[in-house]
Amino acid sequence: MSCVLSTFEWLTNTSKPSYKRTGATVTDKNGTKDTAEFFNIAKNDLTLPPSKASQMSRQWPPLIMSHQPLLDKYMRTAHSTGMLILSLLASRLGIKPSDITSRHRLEQRSGDLVRLTRGPPRANPEMPEIQTPSHTDFGTITLLMNWLGGLQVWSESARKAGPLEPDSEGEWLWVKPKKGCAIINLGDAMVRFTNGALCSGRHRVVPAPGEQGVWPRFSIVYFVRPEDECILGRLEGEGVPPLKEGEEDEGLTAKAWIMKQARGLGTQFTDN
Repeated sequence: MSCVLSTFEWLTNTSKPSYKRTGATVTDKNGTKDTAEFFNIAKNDLTLPPSKASQMSRQWPPLIMSHQPLLDKYMRTAHSTGMLILSLLASRLGIKPSDITSRHRLEQRSGDLVRLTRGPPRANPEMPEIQTPSHTDFGTITLLMNWLGGLQVWSESARKAGPLEPDSEGEWLWVKPKKGCAIINLGDAMVRFTNGALCSGRHRVVPAPGEQGVWPRFSIVYFVRPEDECILGRLEGEGVPPLKEGEEDEGLTAKAWIMKQARGLGTQFTDN
């Protein structure tokens, strides 16, 4: 926790690569600004050995580099966990697990990253603030660690990507953190790979409920995303619906897909 706190103290009132300031995204059609800030740490940089630091895409702050061994270990462990879950899901759908894992090789360039997020304490008992707006994740699978409540998931799964508004009737449900557990979320890329057989979890973040709301909310997220040059499209499997007659995959690379999704979310910040 002290590492997270110090990182945000270091970033206060500065403009650094990979930092999203409070209010850089909108939370509704009226243009209400978000209240969260976050800092992204790229997998492809922090999993390099210290001897290859000169090959990193940017100069990371000293605090990040001083924790490079810890971040490297965490990224490798989170990535491996994601691959295990995706392999199990693929097997259930008749997809060769290697068809998934070969599109998410740790050493290849991708949008994988660790995100350190801070949301402020609740400003109003009615909790009108939206720290992170309604969305589905861009990538394949997400692993989330946090200590306070505040995460809400839409009661109906999403097969269509898009910002701000759920695409089906439902309600927001609280997701209660459990000690020693990560929260796992599938993203839009997995919807594409399975042609809608699997769904994204639409979610948002608001200030923590009840007495927890007097504290800032910190979270650590690892996003597993397809390799930059991977073409997003349907994978073969007996449990994967065929494309409709005359339908074709867009043929977008994962990098182009993520940028397209980020623009749709309305953010002024783009990931590495």
